[in-house]
Amino acid sequence: MRHMSDTSLRDARAAMAVARDGAELAGAAAAARLRVRAAVSDRVSAAALAAEWSALCAAAVAAAVRCVGDGGHWYVSGSVGRGEALPGADLETLVCSAPDTTADDALAGAAAVHQLLADCGFTEDPHGAFAARGRFNRSAADWSAGIAKWAARPEADRGVVMTGLLSDAVAVTGGPDLRAEAAAAAREQPAALSAMLEDATAVRAQVPPRLRIFGGGGAVDVKRAIIDPVVRIGRWAALSVGADALSTPDRLAAAAGSAYLDDHDAALLTRSHRIGVAIRWRLRAEVFDSPGPPPDTAEMSALTPADRTALRHIGREVNGVCRKLRYLASTSAFSRW
Repeated sequence: MRHMSDTSLRDARAAMAVARDGAELAGAAAAARLRVRAAVSDRVSAAALAAEWSALCAAAVAAAVRCVGDGGHWYVSGSVGRGEALPGADLETLVCSAPDTTADDALAGAAAVHQLLADCGFTEDPHGAFAARGRFNRSAADWSAGIAKWAARPEADRGVVMTGLLSDAVAVTGGPDLRAEAAAAAREQPAALSAMLEDATAVRAQVPPRLRIFGGGGAVDVKRAIIDPVVRIGRWAALSVGADALSTPDRLAAAAGSAYLDDHDAALLTRSHRIGVAIRWRLRAEVFDSPGPPPDTAEMSALTPADRTALRHIGREVNGVCRKLRYLASTSAFSRW
């Protein structure tokens, strides 16, 4: 696998930075997709491509905000915020609205920004986590009040989800440090980190065992079974040790050897994340030019033998770490009170 060099997306990012209107922004986005096609041919590593694509998405959001003239402070979150977004990833965004802007005007401005982004091929989060929704478009005071509430009562009002989004939020047009504010609030509340760990280790999907592959029911969702649990554990562990790390590998490294995550488990999760992202990108790369959302689910029988073996192995490792963390949590091993 290669790192990005001649297939870099930096030129497209530079074009976005000086785009004067939607047409120029769309042209830069089209050029970026040509570079991605070259990256597929050149077998660029998934991690390198994700870092470049994440930076491109952040640049696209900043450019769209400038072209529309929206006055709020914009943030990217999710995989884009962490620097882990593969081409085709949707956008999770937040806005801290200007003090003199009404809620209706703030939402209308955000909708215009997201429409321009959609016209350029950058789609909004299908689950509704984007700035044209009132939950994700607030004044600074409303964000602060929400952050305190979600940390104190994580079981209410989607508190764990909101704290997670804020923990991954990166400003693209300036504004208050919502990520630091959310991290501080979570560390001060005994319920917040406990709820985040419970959410991180909940079983949402599994890699099918070998006997099911040829007997039907052998589909695997790589994101839900492998990547999501590791991302959530990394976020929880980094918050628990007071680390400011953002990417999942950096978060796991920051927490490794702590009372929350031993070195061995951190290494297993880091390796599982790297392999899971690589397999996920291979699934996406095969259909990169196809219409519709990129796939995260595949039949195990359709994968290469090497990928099947790797998925089964890292699936067992991730499940094992989740079971261990659930047990330790049940013994109050992580309690600081």
